[in-house]
Amino acid sequence: MTNHTPKLTERDVLEHARERLQQHLKLKADGYICTTEQLFHLLLGVAATKNSLESVCSELETAPCAATVRGYLNEHFRLEQLPQLERALNQALARHLPGAVCGREHEVAIDYHDQAYYGKSEQKEGLWVRAEAKNGTTRVYRVATAYLILHGLRLTLSIKFVRPEDDTKSVLKFLLKRLKALHVTTSTLYLDRGFAGVRVIKFLQRVGARVVLACPIRGKTGGVRALCVGPKSYLTEHTFKSPRHGTAKIKVAICRAFTTARRTKRGAKKAQWLVFILINCAMSVKQVRKRYRRRFGIETSYRCSRKLRGWTTTNNAAYRFLLIALSFFLVNVWIELRWMFARKPRRGRRLLQTAHFRLRRFAKFIAQALETLYSGVCHIESLSKVKAYA
Repeated sequence: MTNHTPKLTERDVLEHARERLQQHLKLKADGYICTTEQLFHLLLGVAATKNSLESVCSELETAPCAATVRGYLNEHFRLEQLPQLERALNQALARHLPGAVCGREHEVAIDYHDQAYYGKSEQKEGLWVRAEAKNGTTRVYRVATAYLILHGLRLTLSIKFVRPEDDTKSVLKFLLKRLKALHVTTSTLYLDRGFAGVRVIKFLQRVGARVVLACPIRGKTGGVRALCVGPKSYLTEHTFKSPRHGTAKIKVAICRAFTTARRTKRGAKKAQWLVFILINCAMSVKQVRKRYRRRFGIETSYRCSRKLRGWTTTNNAAYRFLLIALSFFLVNVWIELRWMFARKPRRGRRLLQTAHFRLRRFAKFIAQALETLYSGVCHIESLSKVKAYA
């Protein structure tokens, strides 16, 4: 899509997203009841409304029934086709990146993202993984993602579906390889505490990456917790030990931070400790703390993606992964359209008017376009001939 026209309609948003997705996702329906275009439209509707496939189809009068659409989706998205699906979605994420991304150095963040799973399927069949108890379950579907921020825009570059047999090193290696294929050079890599471990530290030391890695504080007195003493922050060296992977001596930043009680006016001001592992980088404690906080700005992409994530109760891990990846893909599409239609000319760099095209409006445009295209349900028939309740 080019922005020769000054208007961006709801139908334009729907078709733009469908065309972007259809270029990479192999999904076909040749029946007279359901077409390929309808499959993509309904998938986008599931994401934009945060509803299930049954709910979306029931709200559109002329749309195919949910059972028909589900049959096509289960036929195309099977467990054995998960690697091909992952490859296609990564290509869709990176196809229309801004020109300023490739060939330049950027600060990149890599993190895990979990989606709670309440099903009863076996781990080998469902491909869920164990995690800390949250939202009433320890079973989750997990993806790892790589992000960067460009002019205030949060872009998802790559996504990896984490299987039960995958370890942190293999996941990290996959994402770094993907960044290299996109010609994205990382000036500094920010990793979540889920990647902290001797094997990952040795791997990052070997590849020469410049990394700031959050370190969990475990135990009561020994290990890293023993370093969390004193009246102020400081730099030191610590030896991490693993029964399987040996030891790794590395520089760590011990940060003594305070809660946000002064700003929020809630509770008493209280000190807390934060520990960061520094690999191949020389920074002061203040610099580490300040620069790692940028990563939390990148993590707002998770909150955006949750607003575009469809709901399902299926045991099909491939379809669940599709819904998770589709939410990140649609955030990228929204960013692209906002960059095209919400920039105001002025002297110097154009001003991005974020309020002109918010994510909520983007999702609403897709839902409204589907209601116009497939005639949204506006009345229901009585199921009996009983007189109306007086």
